[in-house]
Amino acid sequence: MSDADPNLPLPESAAAPGEPAPAPQPAPATLPPEDLRVPWTWMDVLIFIIFSLGIMVVLEYTLQTILLSTGRVKMHELSAFVSTSTVYVSVRQFLWFTLMLGFLYFTLRPRRPGPFWDTIGWRPPHLGELSRTLFYPLCFFGGAVLAIVIATASTALAPKQPLPIQQFFLDRQSIYLMSVLAVLVAPIVEETVFRGFLYPVFARTLGIPGGVVLTGILFGLMHAQQLWGGWWQIALLVLVGLIFTTARAQTKSVIPCYLLHLGYNAIQFIGFFFSDQFHNLPLIK
Repeated sequence: MSDADPNLPLPESAAAPGEPAPAPQPAPATLPPEDLRVPWTWMDVLIFIIFSLGIMVVLEYTLQTILLSTGRVKMHELSAFVSTSTVYVSVRQFLWFTLMLGFLYFTLRPRRPGPFWDTIGWRPPHLGELSRTLFYPLCFFGGAVLAIVIATASTALAPKQPLPIQQFFLDRQSIYLMSVLAVLVAPIVEETVFRGFLYPVFARTLGIPGGVVLTGILFGLMHAQQLWGGWWQIALLVLVGLIFTTARAQTKSVIPCYLLHLGYNAIQFIGFFFSDQFHNLPLIK
């Protein structure tokens, strides 16, 4: 074997004669997918949860104080009123949603240049060869079909006792209020919170499958109070959360989840509005 040409440069990893070999360079850390590189952490998630629970307590106290001080409700009637009045529940829920969204906006907006909605996940989805003109209606239609499937399964697995949420469907005024909240407000706020804010942190730590599962479970459990006693109904809503979050993971965007959610909620009320049961209900309970 011939000797190496002394005039050739040494390889970068080789050491000159008589010098110690350089230490191997560590491999660069693997970056998470771009849609998971968000400027907030588990600490921000914890602060948001504390804020959300705390502000709900403040809202309850404030609204109940207003009811009592104005004489609209007597003290002995208060407990039953706040748990059955659709107007009260709708106002409280709307204010809660608004404050949560405002908290996210004012705490996350300074973290990254660019629009807040893009930062929180409301960006154009990754669709491959599929056009948005076709994909967006398919998402809405898919949510409507999912609602029909879940409603059918829920009816087959109905509990013996009425669910707490059913007390808000006893008159037409309550149904109108619930439909506005469920169709116009809830999909925007819930998708921003769960698929926009929580999911990236979960998936960055637990991996995408773990993030999908944890987000879906929390989404179902958030509605557990309304469905308490209907354990199959809660499990089905967890499944819905898993499907919505899978869409988020696949498309890297909150927009498909929102359209699925919008179609899911809208079809339930559209069907109810055309039913004989709705027209036979009194206007006000």
